[in-house]
Amino acid sequence: MDPKIEPKKGTTTVGITYNGGVVLATDQRVTLGRMIMSRMDKVFPITKNLAITTAGAVSDNQVLLKHMQAEMKLFELENKKNATLETLSSVLQNTVYSGYKRWNPFMIQAIIAGLSRDKTFKLMSFDPSGAAIEDPYTATGSGMMFALGILQENYKENMTEKDAIELAIRAIYTAIRRDSASGDGIVISVIDKKGYRKVDTKKVSMILEK
Repeated sequence: MDPKIEPKKGTTTVGITYNGGVVLATDQRVTLGRMIMSRMDKVFPITKNLAITTAGAVSDNQVLLKHMQAEMKLFELENKKNATLETLSSVLQNTVYSGYKRWNPFMIQAIIAGLSRDKTFKLMSFDPSGAAIEDPYTATGSGMMFALGILQENYKENMTEKDAIELAIRAIYTAIRRDSASGDGIVISVIDKKGYRKVDTKKVSMILEK
């Protein structure tokens, strides 16, 4: 696809830590300017204990996703241990920052989440320069300001998984209602001591119907 007409930049992604894990949530809309092009998943597992959300240019995110999956698999094979959030953060930051310094930046925003070195579950957000911020909750994309308003008002420490999922859905749904580049469904994923998994879409619908 010609990079000048590449679908990009419109989305909302959310990350929330809770007592025992992390929740990642995104919409599914892909836009090209003011046009709605298609729908796709924007939460991807990197390993059984790590995942990433994607926002920004589709091709840049696809390249980074494949690179991170390959790098983490190589790390685990060579070191015979699981990659941690710090491992993924270091590789992602170096990759994105090197592109930024070459004046060929990756046009992305990302949330990475999963099991950290201290055996707790954390998340970090990245911008196109490679800057990384660790927070108990965060959002990226064109609808992030709407989602962050909901998160800031309602987030509590040591939330249950159920409460974190419901809050993530509320945040994405609010962004969908206000941001025309976000929409076409909500995808929820969880990482906990059992590993990465997607939440049944029927459960998402039930929460929205409350």
